[in-house]
Amino acid sequence: MIARSSPTIAFRVLARVLLLACLCVAASSAFAEQPAPQQRESAPTFVAFAFHDIVDAAKDLDDDGVTADRLVGFFDWLRGNGWTPVSLDDIARARRGEKPLPARAVLLTFDDGYRSLYTRVYPLALAYGYPIVAALVGDWLNTPPGAMVRYGDREVPREHFIDWEQAREMQRSGLVEFALHTQSLHREVLGNPQGNTMPAAVTRRYSQGDGYQSEAAFVQALRADLQTGRALLQRELGRVPRALVWPYGRYNAAGTQVARDLGFEFVLTLDVGATQLRDPLFIARYLPTYNPSLADLTRNLQPDPNNRRIDRLVCLDPGVLWRSDADASNEALGGAIERARALGVTALVVDAVRRDSQGRIVAAWFPTQELPLAGDWLSRIAWQMRTRAGVRVYVRLPHRAALAALGDEARVQRLYADLGGMVPLDGWLLEDADTPASPMRFADPPPLYEHRPGMSASWSAWVLRTRRQAMPTALAGAESGDALGWKAFALLDSARPGLELLWLAPAGTNTPHPLADISLAPVAFGDALAEERLASVDPRMTYWFTGAAPPDARALKRTALAYQSRGAVSMGWCPDDPVGDLPRAAIVAPGVSAAVFPLRR
Repeated sequence: MIARSSPTIAFRVLARVLLLACLCVAASSAFAEQPAPQQRESAPTFVAFAFHDIVDAAKDLDDDGVTADRLVGFFDWLRGNGWTPVSLDDIARARRGEKPLPARAVLLTFDDGYRSLYTRVYPLALAYGYPIVAALVGDWLNTPPGAMVRYGDREVPREHFIDWEQAREMQRSGLVEFALHTQSLHREVLGNPQGNTMPAAVTRRYSQGDGYQSEAAFVQALRADLQTGRALLQRELGRVPRALVWPYGRYNAAGTQVARDLGFEFVLTLDVGATQLRDPLFIARYLPTYNPSLADLTRNLQPDPNNRRIDRLVCLDPGVLWRSDADASNEALGGAIERARALGVTALVVDAVRRDSQGRIVAAWFPTQELPLAGDWLSRIAWQMRTRAGVRVYVRLPHRAALAALGDEARVQRLYADLGGMVPLDGWLLEDADTPASPMRFADPPPLYEHRPGMSASWSAWVLRTRRQAMPTALAGAESGDALGWKAFALLDSARPGLELLWLAPAGTNTPHPLADISLAPVAFGDALAEERLASVDPRMTYWFTGAAPPDARALKRTALAYQSRGAVSMGWCPDDPVGDLPRAAIVAPGVSAAVFPLRR
């Protein structure tokens, strides 16, 4: 039986508070002298952080851990720079119009229920008076003392996590609110025939005997898990949890609907950016990793949208890696992964379908009822490239070509729904869609921070997502002249929220698409006049070199360096031959690599 709270426990907590208060005083001299920002009356948005384990020594850190001294420094910086930690009650009151949020509101969350939540975070919360949200996994807390908990790909002692009595003590303080982190979905399940394991909360499980789990079975299992977890937290803590935290931050439209049906008021993700009050089921959070410095932590409170991301993209045809023998296919894929690392690319544009010599779609590289299966291969490529090469995977499935092959818009939409449900993609390439006729109709959300000279939020990922969410699909299609393309993207984004949109601009287009994360400016490689035209293209666009064959390595290197000297930061090419190593990675990488020398991802 777990012992009840005692004066000894209370004394230990008080001692930790006093010790941490001393640390706070020391940190204050370093951080609190910075001038507080100009306050505004209210903010329509807030930002959130997703901390995990808090340790005393750097040697004890996991990838997502933070040392106690850095957390103290961050808490003190918040106090000295005008930021106010808020609770879910504060957010709920602001949503009801009862009381606006402070000018700079931040939600502090701690996932997984580590023991440090009680020994390090809770004393800090008491010392600062900061409210926090803590996410608990039901199965982990129900594991008996002395047993092991399956955490990711390893076993850890049950004592690494808090117990129910500690949770009840923290809840009684009024500063800690507990959220459900699912009952048993903080794990990975088999996601394809090749053996890749993927987050359980968004993956239709694969088994050798039965194949893929049906969508209905997936939703039923998800609902049962959340119901079990809610009942457990209600029984142990006396309150029904009103917040759900998705494991690994992964979720989809089906999961969001289940959460809504079960009555969750708040759902927390690991999306990037700020959260608007109108979106309580999509609360974005910044995930600190590798014990970030104070500067790195605070940069996520004061992002600079003018800080342009560097992109290096190449295309990939899954057919060049596919073999009749599974081992041979995996060997070819392994070589392509190593080449992507050697090139220093940041993303791949991968074909989702196979075409014939006339360019007609004839088969798919993912399971679907709408096309013959060329091979269940795309999921494997995407997962391996993301986890081993560290690149984003964008998928190419032209909607007009799909319509020509299937002849019916309903079938095309089912094809895209299958793609989103079966493949862990990061983005989709929109082709054959014009620039919107009235870009000014895409209104930006109110700013989270005071406007700074030279700062424009127009092209930040958060603003782009907000624009897309605020615009009905029909209007986006009418503006672009292509409703089917926007319906396709909406279906994919429903299955993979936070999906990035790439847009292949028509020839002669000089400005980015107001709804696209990446706008590709195509140019035939080796066409001097076309390449010269790129000098007038908005540098926010990505130069996309095309041709009948992979470009010559030395010529590509010279061209890439020339365009970078003009202010371009992003580029890519198609086709590319990973099997024949064309263009030669050793030659072209010094001119195109986005890797941080001398480190390899």
